[in-house]
Amino acid sequence: MSTNKKITTSSVTLALQIDRLMRRINADLHPQAKEFDYEGVGPIGGMMLLTIGEAEPVELQTIIAKMGRDKSQITRLIQSLERKGLLKKHRNDEDAREIVLVLTPTGRRQLESIQNALADVIEHIFEPLTHREKAQFLQIISRLNEEPGD
Repeated sequence: MSTNKKITTSSVTLALQIDRLMRRINADLHPQAKEFDYEGVGPIGGMMLLTIGEAEPVELQTIIAKMGRDKSQITRLIQSLERKGLLKKHRNDEDAREIVLVLTPTGRRQLESIQNALADVIEHIFEPLTHREKAQFLQIISRLNEEPGD
């Protein structure tokens, strides 16, 4: 990302609308947390379970990069989730220096609970949209979320 580039008004508006949507999702999820976060992982723990579930088994360095947190924060979170029996870590068979993370059956159940609650909130937020608009949004956001090489 270049800081020399002129930021347009539409880019600022888009950024603010995306931020507003993210805050709305968070605000709508928060009151339901007791119902779906039965392991007490909290928002960051939930994000980690979602991230691991997306690509498990997943290397620690990948989680650090995808979550945008420093290694010490991620390490503490992994320790917490491991103590709760939600994930296991082991050494990479190909490179013993690398740690690989996988969800336990309990971790998968917690992940499914989080995914269902998130889907419920998204369904509610997107209620005013037509089926076609939802499909278009999904297509656009999927394209934006593609990793290089996908």
